[in-house]
Amino acid sequence: MAEEQEFKVAVLGCNGIGRLVSTVVRMAGYKIKQMRPDQVELLSCGRLAVKEPEHMELLEKYPLLVIDGCRPHCASFMADELGRQPAARIYVADVMAESKLNVAGEKRRGLTEKGEKLVEAVAQKAVEEIDRVVADEMLSTL
Repeated sequence: MAEEQEFKVAVLGCNGIGRLVSTVVRMAGYKIKQMRPDQVELLSCGRLAVKEPEHMELLEKYPLLVIDGCRPHCASFMADELGRQPAARIYVADVMAESKLNVAGEKRRGLTEKGEKLVEAVAQKAVEEIDRVVADEMLSTL
C-alpha cells in the first residue's frame, strides 16, 4: 500500500522584538496552529538563522508561508537568504488596510480588543492562504 502523503505548510512569521506587529504575528501564529493543527508547522527565525537541522528540514519539506510584520520584511529576507521561495506572503500592513483596522495606541504587551482583531484578521488571511496552498499541493499529485 502506498504511503499517505502529508499536505502541510511551513509558516515563518516575523519574530521581531519590541514591536506591536511582532506580537500580533506571534499570536496569529499560535492561532493559525490551533485552526489548522495538522496542516501547519511553525518555524522560528532564530532556529533558521543558526540552521538548526530540524527547522531546515521543515523549511525544505513543505511549501512556505511567510508573514512579515513590518517594513524590513525580515521573515521574507530570511527565506530569501536560505534560498526558499515562499508559496505565499502576508504583510500585516496589507491586512490592516484590507480589514480597515487601526491599532493606534496599542501596546505590544497585553493587546486590547483592537489588537486581538488584527491577530484574528492575520490568522484568517493565513488560513485562507494555507488552504489554497494545500489544495494546490493536493491537485499537483493527481
